[in-house]
Amino acid sequence: MSNSSQATPAAPVKKKKKKPATNWKQIIIVGTMIIAGLSMVAPGIFSWIGSLTSNRNAYPTSEVVTPPSTNSATTEPAPASNEAMPEPVFKKEGELFFQPAAGGKAIAKIDIEKAETDQERMQGLMFRKSMDEDKGMLFIMDNNEQQSFFMRNTYIPLDIIFVDENNVINTIHENTKILNDNSLPSNGPAKYVVEVNGGYTKKHGIKVGDKISWQ
Repeated sequence: MSNSSQATPAAPVKKKKKKPATNWKQIIIVGTMIIAGLSMVAPGIFSWIGSLTSNRNAYPTSEVVTPPSTNSATTEPAPASNEAMPEPVFKKEGELFFQPAAGGKAIAKIDIEKAETDQERMQGLMFRKSMDEDKGMLFIMDNNEQQSFFMRNTYIPLDIIFVDENNVINTIHENTKILNDNSLPSNGPAKYVVEVNGGYTKKHGIKVGDKISWQ
């Protein structure tokens, strides 16, 4: 009995696929096209970014500034302001007469500018460097009550005259010190306050008990 041998079939050999060769020419062409496209678009992008920045810088910013007060019906002065203010111009809004307590002919007459609103009363005569002798300011207060003024930002020495609701003078502060925060109160309720140049009341003999009238 003979043994016959069988040949073992060999395993098939797998062939490796060859990688395609890099097409450098095509890569260079595509890269060139991309660069060219970017060079055309970039200026527009930069311009758009620049316009956004410019517009942002153009938006105004606001700052709240508390207005300074020289003449005030309160005993507490408002915060001072370091900002330069233009000198206001006198505006004639009427005439005021000082009359003796016993009646009769007027002692003196001035042209007046009126301060009737909160803002006008707060502004008063501050920042004015001069005022003619025959001019003054009439403050018309909301109530007949104790009043107190001060001289912040006021460059003119003043006579401050407090007058009650019956038009009778009850207090006179003569030649008040300029640029000063000291309180200058009335000696009783006051509905009106008249400010004239310092020394005016003494010069014309105006005193407590005299009256005012205006038109």
